[in-house]
Amino acid sequence: MSDEPQIMSTADRLVYMAHQIARNLATMGEAKATATLAEHLASFWDPRMKERIIAMAQEEPDRFSSVVAAAVARLAGGRPVPQDQATPFNAVNEAGHCDAG
Repeated sequence: MSDEPQIMSTADRLVYMAHQIARNLATMGEAKATATLAEHLASFWDPRMKERIIAMAQEEPDRFSSVVAAAVARLAGGRPVPQDQATPFNAVNEAGHCDAG
């Protein structure tokens, strides 16, 4: 067995992230976790990420837990709020706002 780290594809990473968020929401119960996950995806994921995970859920539904599948279906149906809560990226050489820039 190789000691080299496994590199995830973009698709694998999206599935992993969605399930990781769903696991963190599991204590809410399935209905609330589904709604919260859908809102999170709508609010914080890049439009390309959203398009990709929606397409994957339709093409490979077996890759998704029931909570993630339901949240992505809700996202695809346009029910979550549009992206309006994402933290703005910093301008070049600007401090503050978010840790991504």
